[in-house]
Amino acid sequence: MNDVTRKIQAAIVAAVGLFLIFINPGLVTANTNMFLKGMTEGATAPMNPVVSLRSTVSFGWLGITVYAGVVLLAAVVYGFLKNKKWAFPVALVSLATMPIGSFYVSSFAGYMVRKGVFAPSFYAFVVGLVAFWLLIILQEKGKEMWALFVPLTLLGMIGTQAFAFSEHGLRGLYQGGKTEAILDPAIGILRFSQPIMVMVLITLFFAIYYIAMKKEIGWWLSIFSGAAMAVAAYSVHFARPKASFSLSGAEAFAPGKAVVGAGTPSIFTSVYFLGGTLGVLLVIVLLIPFFKNQFFSEK
Repeated sequence: MNDVTRKIQAAIVAAVGLFLIFINPGLVTANTNMFLKGMTEGATAPMNPVVSLRSTVSFGWLGITVYAGVVLLAAVVYGFLKNKKWAFPVALVSLATMPIGSFYVSSFAGYMVRKGVFAPSFYAFVVGLVAFWLLIILQEKGKEMWALFVPLTLLGMIGTQAFAFSEHGLRGLYQGGKTEAILDPAIGILRFSQPIMVMVLITLFFAIYYIAMKKEIGWWLSIFSGAAMAVAAYSVHFARPKASFSLSGAEAFAPGKAVVGAGTPSIFTSVYFLGGTLGVLLVIVLLIPFFKNQFFSEK
């Protein structure tokens, strides 16, 4: 790869690294403060476990993105300038932390939708996704570019779902209630799906790294991620149909009221069914010879 392209890639990751370290923390803090004040009666009442969990997840994700920014500035910029093979996959893994986490943190499981307000931390989603795509486009040309672009994008989309579902599973398990409610199969399905979602989230970051390296193990890890997402997400869709899982739009979420107008989510409106379908789609794409052959040698 020519020096000009490498310098452009280095400039992109340097700019994103600065954004993650110096700008995104303020956006996430403003976003989370808005949520906390709205969910704790003006910040005068103690936080309930659900609110505390969402705050913990948000700032945990923020810490990960700041670390990713340090990696981009301290190592990846150097790697691109010196034409190191590891620079591209490490850059994609670091950049993937932004859209994967920001999509959930910016919505707080529908809270921002109910309030009809824009979440400042959503800028991280846009910045991370654009930079992610630009690096892929600069790295490869023609068919080779699409062979990376499609599976890597699908892995990121599954990651946004796995991040949200991982938190939701914990919320369903630890929000308390009577024993009778906890023994409800609709709660029990979360005990089944939540650990799987966590494993999917971890696995897909390794998959992104090795797909970017065009390694066979990347293909296998992507297959595992897609198949496991389908198993866990479809199970929740059918065992725990809830109106709040429906992609019905803001009109179904009146401020300060229960979810209305959404009804039981169908296969066309359920976020869990969407997550499972994305997993199936990733598996199908990877089984297409054009994509599969990119990661398997003739031997």
